[in-house]
Amino acid sequence: MQSRRRFHRYFLLAIVLFVLAVVGCVEENDARLEFLTQTESGAYEGIPVDDERVEELRRDITRYEEEISETVQNYRRVASFQKSLAQELIRGEMYGPALEALERAMDLQSENAVLYYFAGVAAARSARGHILDGEETDYLSRAERLFGEALALRPDYKDALFAMAVLLAFDLQRPEEALEYSRRLSQLETGDPGVRFLHANVLVRNGMVDEAIAVYDDLAQTAPGTDQRARARENRDALRGRSER
Repeated sequence: MQSRRRFHRYFLLAIVLFVLAVVGCVEENDARLEFLTQTESGAYEGIPVDDERVEELRRDITRYEEEISETVQNYRRVASFQKSLAQELIRGEMYGPALEALERAMDLQSENAVLYYFAGVAAARSARGHILDGEETDYLSRAERLFGEALALRPDYKDALFAMAVLLAFDLQRPEEALEYSRRLSQLETGDPGVRFLHANVLVRNGMVDEAIAVYDDLAQTAPGTDQRARARENRDALRGRSER
């Protein structure tokens, strides 16, 4: 009998504890529901707006927008300055410092094809100064990558096409690859005799003598300068004499 009474006592105690736990959970859920309802739309209705604080925030936004715009303009000015500096250094045949200036400019404007072109020029002309330390080829390869990047950004960039054709044909001794660039350039720039002389030279290096003769023959008649026409005739006649042997 005592064991049965003990059982009922424990059973009642368990029920009481269960009810208290349920009530606690309900109260906790009610608190969570109350918090969630506060975040719903319309929860802040009736709360007065602090107009002074709003205006203060708007002034801060305007000020920071102006500062951001000014910072962007300053970065552009620095990149332009570095490019101008590099051009002057190239004219002074100081190719290493020019390359460094252009690298700094490219850090600021990574998609500016003109910067990659001038950096390629500086790298190619720096190569000669690295014959003794064995880095000449590295600088020529670097120039090729830079010209290639300039053309990836601007496929019709005539200066970069010309530079790439010269680099491949004369410096890297890969005239078969240079032909692609000289042909593209000659199709874009039909009136520049310098472009056509380069294309004819690349044609000769690829064994395409008849096509080169045709280019020189046309230059001998249409080139604007007397010296240019004379040189074109000499090249044409030399190629004709070679082919007749």
